Amino acid sequence: MKRKSEQEIMAASRPEDIFTMDLEVIAEEKEAYLEAFKPKEYRKVKDYVITKKVLLLYSQAIAKMEGSSTSEECRIVNIKSIKGEDYKIHYMNHSSFRLGEMYLTKEYVIYIVKGEYKKYYENYIEKTKHYSKPDKRIWNMVQYMVPNVVKNFECEDGSFAIFIKKPCEMYSLREILEYFDGKLRPEYVASILTRLYYFTCYIGLVEMNHNALMVDNLFFAPGREVEEGESYTVQDMRIVGVFGGWFFTTYLEEKMQGVPKEVYAVMPEECKKRGYSSFEVDELAIKSLAKELLGAEMKDVPEPFLNWVNSNKIARDAYEEFCNWKKVIKSSFGAHRFVHMDVSI
Repeated sequence: MKRKSEQEIMAASRPEDIFTMDLEVIAEEKEAYLEAFKPKEYRKVKDYVITKKVLLLYSQAIAKMEGSSTSEECRIVNIKSIKGEDYKIHYMNHSSFRLGEMYLTKEYVIYIVKGEYKKYYENYIEKTKHYSKPDKRIWNMVQYMVPNVVKNFECEDGSFAIFIKKPCEMYSLREILEYFDGKLRPEYVASILTRLYYFTCYIGLVEMNHNALMVDNLFFAPGREVEEGESYTVQDMRIVGVFGGWFFTTYLEEKMQGVPKEVYAVMPEECKKRGYSSFEVDELAIKSLAKELLGAEMKDVPEPFLNWVNSNKIARDAYEEFCNWKKVIKSSFGAHRFVHMDVSI
């Protein structure tokens, strides 16, 4: 029976790389892998990533041996452009949202927008076709957080497609939250928030408001701790991808076309009345999604962190809000350190 290491599993490209292609033993091998990488408290997301890979390769192995389709192989959607180009999409995760559908593949996040929402599709493309870089240091932090749209087109059925290239292997944050029964450890949530505050600093510099920061619009790469002297690439980075929601993004003094109901619920009354967004909208949305990630009971959350997410008080600008957040981090968790759940705060 095969027993491959964590590194060998993650490097595997074929089912036979980690499984014995024999129906009599493969099920036992799968269970052994799942037991070995059962999510442990100190490294939940890393184990989640490994088990997802094991189950994917297992389904491919069964299909090969039985000559049948698997649930993974049945996850296919066909997209045809008005120019006659055909795209056969094998997806790992799918969800519906107000404007259409989202498909997560190995390399892309794909949005299919219903034809009646063309103006939102056009807004997404307009806001993501070029990124200003007013501050090199901040851009270096957020360059993998913003959508890299590599293809967009009108479909034969009147809908619109957007292909966003992922910088590395990433997962839907909603999927991760559901896997962990609707709550993440405070250290994890803090790490995600830190990256979102980098993001709001950036869009503040380029005079934009995202207007749709919520769990369903975020994607996550857990990354790994790199040893001293070891080479470091984007594959090793912890990234929060803000790939969804740009349908609602506005420039300063640009009237909003709409926002998701979750964001509208926390939006300042002045913005609702005027129909224009402000940086406070994104800052309040971050606190709202933090509470969702922490879970309904919000157990074991350090008091400074709990007070922060429950407060509607916002600083004068995005940078000052980030500086205040750094103080909360230190009060809640102490000095900057690596948390052995594959997340550094």
